[in-house]
Amino acid sequence: MSLVLRPVARHDLETVARIHAQCFPDDAWDVAALESVLAMAGAQSLLAEEGRDVIGLLFATVVREEAEILTFGVVPRWQRRGVARALLSGFYAHARALGASRVVLEVAADNAAALALYEAEEFRTVGLRHAYYQRGGGAAVDAWLLRRALG
Repeated sequence: MSLVLRPVARHDLETVARIHAQCFPDDAWDVAALESVLAMAGAQSLLAEEGRDVIGLLFATVVREEAEILTFGVVPRWQRRGVARALLSGFYAHARALGASRVVLEVAADNAAALALYEAEEFRTVGLRHAYYQRGGGAAVDAWLLRRALG
C-alpha cells in the first residue's frame, strides 16, 4: 500500500461527500456541510489516498490547546488495513505542531469497531451524550465523549 495523506481541497468535496455517505449512511454530510466545516475557525482536514482513490477522511478543528475530530472515516473495503491509524497519526502530528495538547471526539456508542480503535489509540471516556445520533427508523444512539492527550 502506498498511502498518501493530504489536506482536502475544494475540488475534492464531491468525492469526499460520496466517501462520507459510504462511511456514515445514516448521517452523510453533503458538499454544503463539508464546506461549512472547512470554513470554521481552526478547520483542518486530511484525505487518505491510495493511488488516485480517496479511501479515508478526517475533518477537525484545532483551537489553542484542543483539537476536535468532527468526522473521520475509512471506505469500508479499506478498513482494517491501517488507514485509520495513519490518518490519526498524521492528524496528531499536525495538531501538535499547531499547539494542541489534547484531542477530543464523539463516537456512537454502538460503533464497536471505532470504539476498539480509539481504545487502542489511548482515548479515554470523559462523558456521554444521550440519544445524540439518529438512525434510520427514528432510533436514537448515545455518543461517548472521548479524549486523548497529545504527548
